[in-house]
Amino acid sequence: MFDVVIIGGGPCGATAAEDLGKLGHKVALLDRPGRIKPCGGAVPPILIRDFEIPDHLLKAKIVTARMVSPTNRSVDIPIENGFVGMVDRDHFDEWLRERAQKNGAIRKIGSFNFISRNRSENKILVHYTARNSVSDTKSFPECVLTSYVVGADGANSEVAKQEIKNSSLKKLVFAYHEIIQRPEEVSDNYEPTR
Repeated sequence: MFDVVIIGGGPCGATAAEDLGKLGHKVALLDRPGRIKPCGGAVPPILIRDFEIPDHLLKAKIVTARMVSPTNRSVDIPIENGFVGMVDRDHFDEWLRERAQKNGAIRKIGSFNFISRNRSENKILVHYTARNSVSDTKSFPECVLTSYVVGADGANSEVAKQEIKNSSLKKLVFAYHEIIQRPEEVSDNYEPTR
């Protein structure tokens, strides 16, 4: 029995699990095995400070963004407040999940399936396909009992689809970024990314 089950172990889910664990709640953090988010690695300085992100997780400190058009015209945009830290989401997200565990969250590895309710007791059963470890290929059905569910499973949230009427009708914007060319002249402030 958990006070809260959080579906999704990205930055939002892992941070919520850490905060609730620090407050003494019994928290389960359910995350898919081997999931690496391909984008979203920019971390502003205020977040680095407020969420106590250690410097070793920053792969680069970006001070200028360059936009290049298909006709090869470009414009440099300086970053306000100094820099934006760039992280590798596979290492960063895992570090956040481990920090949540250190603060009391119980990590569950698996893929969310569905929610069922025991309305008479006001309890929620979260059903998922579990694995014993991230590298384990064998899976088995499992469920946990909770009072609350937090859907932190992304823009196409399965939790939202099940729990919020017409959630599949919401409009989404998808973004993708890629560094395709490194500047030939490297300034003193430029730190290359991998």
